[in-house]
Amino acid sequence: MSAETGRTIETTGAAHTEALGRAVGEVAEAGLYLALDGELGGGKTTFVRGLAAGLGAAARVASPTFVIMREYCGRLPLYHCDFYRLEHGGDIAELELDACLERGVVAAEWASLFEPPRGARVLAVHFEWTGDEARRVTMTAHCERTRKLLAGIKL
Repeated sequence: MSAETGRTIETTGAAHTEALGRAVGEVAEAGLYLALDGELGGGKTTFVRGLAAGLGAAARVASPTFVIMREYCGRLPLYHCDFYRLEHGGDIAELELDACLERGVVAAEWASLFEPPRGARVLAVHFEWTGDEARRVTMTAHCERTRKLLAGIKL
């Protein structure tokens, strides 16, 4: 994978996965849509915990599985969504993700269940277990802005 299009990082545990999320949060811009996918327990919420910290949010990040969306305030608002329990497109439309992207960053767990909002600057992040605590995190940029963001991540 070229550095402009994608980047794969082997994390050694939860703290390393969280540090990766923090690094993304430090360079994130309004309009960024993080499409998070991977196995159950694969590190998606751990990554978002770091993302929130990188955006300067002080709140404790919790999984949005049962509430569908949580908002965290920092340098930019972070909208943390979980699409696992949604059944159809009408459910996702009610979240008004376009308006969220105008103001801040959206991190959507189980993002592959629905198309991203039209015009979103998508950075796909896939989590895969490779050992007891280790994960392979593959980030793929889907536009020029996210390619530049990906290149700016320091870890």
